[in-house]
This record gives sequence, structure tokens and C-alpha cells, in this order.
Amino acid sequence: MSSKLISPPKQRHVRGARFRFVRMRRFGTATVEMAVVAPFIFLIVFGSIEFARMMMVRQALTNAAREGCRHACLLTTQKSDSANSIVRERLQGVIANSAKTEAIRIDTDPGFSISPASGTRISTTVEVDCADVSWLPPFFTSKAKIRGTSSMNRE
Repeated sequence: MSSKLISPPKQRHVRGARFRFVRMRRFGTATVEMAVVAPFIFLIVFGSIEFARMMMVRQALTNAAREGCRHACLLTTQKSDSANSIVRERLQGVIANSAKTEAIRIDTDPGFSISPASGTRISTTVEVDCADVSWLPPFFTSKAKIRGTSSMNRE
């Protein structure tokens, strides 16, 4: 008796064919899984992008309202139109149609029919419809509004 180990016969060609078949079957499974999961991944990614954009627009509206309110609080300001033009100028880089008066609504309270007395609380509100700044179709955000507000005392 010899003490040599007997190795099994090589079955490389049969084994390789079996792995190729399993790999091809697995490729079909991966394709189906991707087709099922991809819409949810895209929904999460594009939803996150849109939410971040809405937060950016909200911050821009608040900053523009602060700038307009600051301008309205100065003693040299006699009309609210100059404060409104400051707000529209600040929003030009963020909102494409900021020059249109119907797209962005600016309200300065109290109105400037007479010059407000020193120490009067002045509030500026800037509002825009979500449909005007959203990248999504309007039926998703048809009635939503984004608002920025700032209040200061007149000097």
C-alpha cells in the first residue's frame, strides 16, 4: 500500500459551466432588484435636493426681509417703495422672477402713508409661492407658501 493521497479527478470544465450559469441567473436578480429599488432611491435623493432648495429660498427671504426692514427703519426713509426695491434687489440672485410684483409679495407694516415716529415697530414680510421657486411640477406644491419676516424699531 502506498501512502500517497488520492486526489479526486479534475472537474474544472463542469464546475466553470455551473458557475457561469449561476452568475447569469444572479445578474437577472440584480437587475430586477435595481428596477424595484431605484425609484425609491431617486425619490429620496430628489426630495432631499428640493427640501434643501426650499430652505435656501426661505433663508434668502428672511435675509431680504431683514435688509428691507433695516432700510425702512432709517430716519432717511420716507417711502416703503425704497425698502421694497432693496428686498427685490437682494432676491435677484436666488429667485429668477424676483422683479415681477405678483411673484413676490412684500408687506411693510405700518404703511408709510405718513412717516412713522421714532421707536415705532416696523415689520417686513416677504412671501413667495412654492410653485414659483420649485423645480417640481406645480401640482406638488400648488398652495404652499414660503415666508420670511423681520421686525425692528424705527430709529
